[in-house]
Amino acid sequence: MRKTGIINGRLMGALTSLGHTDRVVIADAGLPIPKECEVIDLALVRGIPSFLDTVKAILNEIVVEKAALFAPMKEANLPMYETLHQMLPNQEKERLESEAFLEEVKKAKIVVRTAEFAPCCNMILYSASGVEELCRPLDVSF
Repeated sequence: MRKTGIINGRLMGALTSLGHTDRVVIADAGLPIPKECEVIDLALVRGIPSFLDTVKAILNEIVVEKAALFAPMKEANLPMYETLHQMLPNQEKERLESEAFLEEVKKAKIVVRTAEFAPCCNMILYSASGVEELCRPLDVSF
């Protein structure tokens, strides 16, 4: 049994299998997820686990070169938008409007569904190879 980090075997296995530029979607409870996507549903009850706790756990496990944020988040949930920008200081970031975001979701290797009910908490992480600058630990402690 693992002592630290993600203990969900299915999620950890999926993260371990990521290659360069693979997409991981971290979704709130309401994101419409295409049927063809592999979904790892972590939702237990409203708010558990939260979007932010899930993002932190995943960022502690994988190397990320880019993040795509759901564009409506900036207007609907500015504190979360700013928090995510601070958590990813060296990564390229882009905002995707609804239609483009949902098209990118279809290309994801995995979609991780949280129990988040706050508005517009959806993002896509693009995994990186072992680029030293991106491998440094991020400030995402709990």
